[in-house]
Amino acid sequence: MKSSISEPAASVNDFKGWATFVILAFVWGGSFILIKKGLIHFTALEVGALRIAISAIAFLPIFLVSKVTFPKGKVLLVTLVVLTGNGIPAVLFALAETRLGSAVTGVLNSLTPIFALLMGVFFFGTKLKRHHIIGLLLGCVGIAVLMIGEGDWYISSYVFFVVLGTMCYGLSANLVKRFCQDIHPIALTTIGFSSLGVISLVILWITGAYDKMAYAQTWKESLGPLFVLALVCTVFSNILFYWLIQRTTAIFGSAIAYAIPCMALVWGSLDGEIISWFQLAGFGFIIAAVYSLRRH
Repeated sequence: MKSSISEPAASVNDFKGWATFVILAFVWGGSFILIKKGLIHFTALEVGALRIAISAIAFLPIFLVSKVTFPKGKVLLVTLVVLTGNGIPAVLFALAETRLGSAVTGVLNSLTPIFALLMGVFFFGTKLKRHHIIGLLLGCVGIAVLMIGEGDWYISSYVFFVVLGTMCYGLSANLVKRFCQDIHPIALTTIGFSSLGVISLVILWITGAYDKMAYAQTWKESLGPLFVLALVCTVFSNILFYWLIQRTTAIFGSAIAYAIPCMALVWGSLDGEIISWFQLAGFGFIIAAVYSLRRH
């Protein structure tokens, strides 16, 4: 892939920029329905482990070809970054979808900027401003509305698995910003995924997931979607996102946060999930919360 650093950044009206934006929204919004398919034959722990293991194997050749250097003494830090940014959330989101619809999970995923802010305030000295407080309040209202919309409080409790997952995303983002500025993104991703990949392979062996892979039905209904989840929604989409930021602007790229939940709702409805007015209202509050956080 040719670098676009030496070329002028394309306008947001550029066709390739918009096409990439739509593809990313389509792919990332669909990741939640792929998790749902993976749960047909695998447990939540196995779905998370498979996603990490497949991604680790796919990232390794990229790391070897890129020949980027890796600072000594930061393996544990990088492993923690990827564990909180990918490993733990992969299991938590799958666990949530054992009771919640993929559309609701996709909407709740938009809470990530809120918890990135909170982690920054509590642990990294980020100052809280007025529009941050407004965003936090709107986000809390959105969560409450979604929980009420689920009706069954036992099912609603699974919302907190998504909340914990987005908290992990927020912690990981702050760790990268504070301690990993000197690490190349490819090295950061591949080293971290490689560390978790080994653990994931062991987990799959202990749980007996390899035995399930012997059946063609498992490949068709669950393992195939999980390969797409890892290779397309994790590996390919991350590379594409970096390209989008280079070609347009960071602001244009970050707008994907609004498009992903929209596509998650579309994917969920296409799969037969019933989208209630409560869910749409909760979605509106969460999007308003994200907008409030990002507007300055």
